[in-house]
Amino acid sequence: MKNTVIAMVVIFSLSTAVSAQNFSNQKEKFTIANPENSLRAGETLHYRLECLGIPMGNIILKVEDIKKINGRDCYHITGRAVPNRLFCKLYDVEYTVHTYIDTNTFQTLRFEKTRRLRDKFDSVEIDFDWEKKEAKYKTQGSTATITLSGVRDKIESDTPSTLKIMSGVQDLLSSFYCLRLMQLEVGKNYSINIYYARRNWKLDLKAEKPFLKDIRHKGSFLVFGVFINSKLSEYILGRRNIFVCLTADSRRIPVGFRFNTGIGPIEGKIRDPLD
Repeated sequence: MKNTVIAMVVIFSLSTAVSAQNFSNQKEKFTIANPENSLRAGETLHYRLECLGIPMGNIILKVEDIKKINGRDCYHITGRAVPNRLFCKLYDVEYTVHTYIDTNTFQTLRFEKTRRLRDKFDSVEIDFDWEKKEAKYKTQGSTATITLSGVRDKIESDTPSTLKIMSGVQDLLSSFYCLRLMQLEVGKNYSINIYYARRNWKLDLKAEKPFLKDIRHKGSFLVFGVFINSKLSEYILGRRNIFVCLTADSRRIPVGFRFNTGIGPIEGKIRDPLD
């Protein structure tokens, strides 16, 4: 009887070791697939925003169609940030943005932003002249400034404004899609340049190892995280770091993101089915 018990313990130990080894090997096979080399017209991404677990609104991103900008075919992408009723009582602000990305070079050619603050509107339009490497601005309207960053004024004084743009620069929305189209390897450092508020900003990126993530009502997906560190985030939000979680397949769908702000941590969670 004693020998039987010992034999069972040995068999169980061996089987556990094998199972653990198989699981370990499976984890080692988790890789980040190469991204697709184009964007899908009609793709819509819908995110629920939460602050400390409290719903505060929604962000909707959509690849609308292909449009001509200065004779070049461009992906027309829209983004909307809409507060819910509760958040409206604190900040009744709504954003609508458009970006136009060259389908061949993935350069941003035009960026448009409209902001509604209560019953007032302001807008900005930026045309990117890549031959002259200049940004051409058009602004209209005026609303009060909403400041989430306590160091915004200092950063502005330390970072002079300019109409000159850096090579490969993106706008605020196109950079989100540029990230999805990048070849990324775990542990390596990357960067994206963004032109915003008449200034050039550098975003430092690093991808982490893929892992399985359970997404409520949608199932389990292989994903990986990208950590973003930049003075731009500190300028807008008051904090430097942003974390974005993307599927590790070729579509690179952002399933969530989180960042800290002057009013607290904010998290975005995808609401659309992932298929």
